[in-house]
Amino acid sequence: MYLINRIRRILKYGLEGIREEQHPFLIPSEPIKASREAIEVARVIRGAHPPALIIHGVMPRSGTVYTGELLRLHPDLHAYPNELWEVPFLELTGDILRTQEHFFRAYKQNIGRMGDKDFLPMFGASLMAYLYSFVPPGKRMLLKIPDVQYLNHFYTVFPYETPLLLLRDGRDLVASTINSWPGKRFDEVCQLWADSARMMLAFQRHYPRGEYKYLTIKYEDVVSAPEGFVTTVCEMYGLDRSIYPYDRIRDLPVRGSSTVKESLGGDVSWDPMDKPDNFRSVGHWREWSSSRKRTFKRISGRVLLETGYCKDLGW
Repeated sequence: MYLINRIRRILKYGLEGIREEQHPFLIPSEPIKASREAIEVARVIRGAHPPALIIHGVMPRSGTVYTGELLRLHPDLHAYPNELWEVPFLELTGDILRTQEHFFRAYKQNIGRMGDKDFLPMFGASLMAYLYSFVPPGKRMLLKIPDVQYLNHFYTVFPYETPLLLLRDGRDLVASTINSWPGKRFDEVCQLWADSARMMLAFQRHYPRGEYKYLTIKYEDVVSAPEGFVTTVCEMYGLDRSIYPYDRIRDLPVRGSSTVKESLGGDVSWDPMDKPDNFRSVGHWREWSSSRKRTFKRISGRVLLETGYCKDLGW
């Protein structure tokens, strides 16, 4: 029956329908809106705290750990309150909407009394208030999320926070993912990166930079010019660049690398490690076989072009 249903879906929607069935949380769509009342209540719930800076990596292995370690050096930022190293709250958007639907079904007279998306900003603000309870006064909160599930609804869930989008070359990201978790299928990881990158591109279309305050940064630029990255972030998000300890950047340890895990028995370590002399985190895809390159181009080549990582597919 499962196979029959998938064949029916292909006949009705084409292969795109199967892709959406796999990753429904990565389907670019118009942002949904909550009522003005819910947005105002969210402001009261979260309190008069500065906007949290939330790093969104395109997907796991995108470099959010290193990027977060760079930014947390800033004296005005407080990273990962209560040692919550990742806060994947946005991916619960679908569950929260279903909860509100259940709320209306339980007592239909409530329908129309409040916006049908109003749970989103109120739940998001409650999380922000909780996390800020662990942040010293005067500090700004830094969080990271290594994916872009439901990213198109970011400003509905978190109307008073600021995102920082971290993109990474899909070829290196796929290489790192397979190296970290060899059991994953190469083609499925390629598809996940393509879907995730499309979501990030859609976010930029929905929220023009002139109207919204956020950055889209490439991981490769963070690695090649960390000082410039920090300066750009400070200017965009209102942080004092003059008090950042730039001299400490070179001493940052390696965390979570997929290329130095062999010395640990094949496991990725999130503990700080000294950086090997020959350490690099860019360009590992060049070691792929011609077959893997063809597979990536077939699934993700168009998105690689759209994200500006190559001018053609002749590599």
